[in-house]
Amino acid sequence: MIVHAVLIDTVSIQRYVFGSNKLKENLGGSHLIQEMYRTHLRDAIKEMFSPCNDTDFDAWEAQPETCFMKTHNAPFEIGYIGGGNALLFFKGKDHAIAFIKEWTKSLLAHAPGVVTAVACDTFNLGDFQAQNKQLFKKLQANKYQFIPQTIIPRHGITAECPHTGYSMEKEDTEEQEYVSSVAHAKICASKEATNKLEREFADVLKDTYCFTDQLDKLGQLKGEDSHVATVHIDGNGMGERFRNAESLKAIRDLSKSVQIATVESFRAILTTITTQFPQIQEALGFDNEKRPFYPRDGKGNKLVVPIRSIIMGGDDITFVCDGKLGVYFAKIFLEAFEKQKASDKQPLSACAGIAITKTKYPFYRGCRLAEQLCKSAKTRRKKEGNEGSWLDFHVAYGGFSGAIGEIRASHYTAAQGMLPFGPYRIGDHDEHGLNTLIENIRALTVTPPPEKQFSRSRLKELRQVITLEKDATSRFVQELEARGLQLPKRNGRSYQKTLWEEKKTPYFDMVELMEFYPLKLEETQGGQAT
Repeated sequence: MIVHAVLIDTVSIQRYVFGSNKLKENLGGSHLIQEMYRTHLRDAIKEMFSPCNDTDFDAWEAQPETCFMKTHNAPFEIGYIGGGNALLFFKGKDHAIAFIKEWTKSLLAHAPGVVTAVACDTFNLGDFQAQNKQLFKKLQANKYQFIPQTIIPRHGITAECPHTGYSMEKEDTEEQEYVSSVAHAKICASKEATNKLEREFADVLKDTYCFTDQLDKLGQLKGEDSHVATVHIDGNGMGERFRNAESLKAIRDLSKSVQIATVESFRAILTTITTQFPQIQEALGFDNEKRPFYPRDGKGNKLVVPIRSIIMGGDDITFVCDGKLGVYFAKIFLEAFEKQKASDKQPLSACAGIAITKTKYPFYRGCRLAEQLCKSAKTRRKKEGNEGSWLDFHVAYGGFSGAIGEIRASHYTAAQGMLPFGPYRIGDHDEHGLNTLIENIRALTVTPPPEKQFSRSRLKELRQVITLEKDATSRFVQELEARGLQLPKRNGRSYQKTLWEEKKTPYFDMVELMEFYPLKLEETQGGQAT
């Protein structure tokens, strides 16, 4: 059967979502991206094919194995929606072009600033795999050929929006200021984004917990030096798995199963939080008197969970949490994700990047760091045989700018080599196992008798000595031996004797992560995340 296919995609999603340093606008931007493939897509279809209604869409989603264009003589059909794009089929070229016009016009009104790319061409449903690859090639070419104007140009007679840099056009009544249409659309969407998230996880949150839309209410202690962790997680090899799908049904099933896997893995984090909330608060430094109890207007007094997802679609998720919980939550997510089932029967895995920054650090830069750290983890995974889930983390103490590779090359290179030892594989690994890193941190500060544990001053000295020449590290190790202190060992390695081997040292990451990993939480769970 020959039809006309429309493949739609969003250009620079991260730039749109994180185009502001305000968490509320980031949440609203993410919600608008999701709605463009749901509400606005449905509205455009219903405008064209009246009396098409939501029941029709529910039927298509409930029966992915059915070709409605054949069995129901429908004028169009949704191929799939997921992974940041959508594929639709129309019986006629005129209908396909009319849909593109109606859909993009709706976005101009309701989601200004969103940049889209579209590919439209004839499509033989009998040769799905080859036709789908060809359509993606055309989409990629269109992205480079044409970038649509989706915002009102800035004029000299209008003031500049402090959030986006565009012209002020709308009034934000809550903050009593004028903002651009882009910022205003995100602000308006942020409340619905929170409500939707709480509805989706109502079974875990119950009537006790809620999400926040403020970056400084993720569990940080007021008046103290606080950090947030921005976590970006992306599935491994999913693009290739979708491209190799042999049928439309295979793509639909894979998209649905991966989306469920992502949601359930995030649910695993929330379950850990709600079942261990007092212990988590204790790990963050609160006691019974200082434990946060944030009321929310119209929702009564509810405890705020120390995490907030920003993007959660397909195999891609970005969330923020208290800085001390970033690596811990990423570990829980990746462990849960590996246990989920995909429709193509292949194992699931993902890589994560965790950027731990000051709460007032520019939020967009933290998100960019997290993305780059995720790519760093993927690069290491590829070198190690493309197996398992990996993560990389970075604690940003200063205001260094640039890509993570440039930052590490300029500021984290010592006399004897590169200070960061990661990325790390979830579970065990001969050299870069996350379990080994955690156990080594425990071996420095928890498991030895008190007189054999490394004090804060000794740990500070270790961090400084690592950056020095070989003679200084040798003297430091000799002093440790004289005092009866022992550094964690690595099988087949002599790090504990020289600190460095082959221009690598595992001790810098131990000291870096020590303040940002809640060892006590794993003790209460028997060393395993629930």
